[in-house]
Amino acid sequence: MFWIDHVSTSLIGRQHIVLGTSASNRVTISNCDIDGTTSWSTNCDSYHYWNVLFLGSQDLVTFKNNYIHHFSGRAPKVGGNTLAHVVNNYFYQTDSSGHAFEIDSGGMVLAEGNVFQNVVNVVTSPVGGQAFTSPDSSSNAACSSYLGRACVVNAFGSSGAFNIKDTGFLTNFSGKNIASASSATDAKNVVNTAGYGKI
Repeated sequence: MFWIDHVSTSLIGRQHIVLGTSASNRVTISNCDIDGTTSWSTNCDSYHYWNVLFLGSQDLVTFKNNYIHHFSGRAPKVGGNTLAHVVNNYFYQTDSSGHAFEIDSGGMVLAEGNVFQNVVNVVTSPVGGQAFTSPDSSSNAACSSYLGRACVVNAFGSSGAFNIKDTGFLTNFSGKNIASASSATDAKNVVNTAGYGKI
């Protein structure tokens, strides 16, 4: 098990956070500030493209309370049979036509209680893997059988659509310790609490 908490990354040459294609097993990344501002990616709106890669074999990743901003893509990219619980993060973009999520074959994403501000393309199309994006309270009731609670809706400000309702993979959460989720309104405060020195 790995836990990365209250870390700030910026001016990265390649990837901010990457889980290789081998098994990392259970990983939690929480309260981190991932700053994609860069002077070396002029072809990508001057924002970082390779941000967060979850490509491990049978990994269970909790990605919670992080501030991901000024990115142009792969924030995160999920594949390689990774089960990712993306909860209560604040995604912020400005002046970029890039994307947040890229979900490849084998990737499984449960996204709930997140804020997407100015994210023109929340997810690339087509989606190769599976995702449940907690689109509304009626659909979110499907989570109860697997998480023991309904999922929490995401919030959007000047952002694109994120309306995927795959539920078959949710059984993979059964019997596991699952991160709690507060409202997307609470997730807006992540900009003040995420990163180094903000404990």
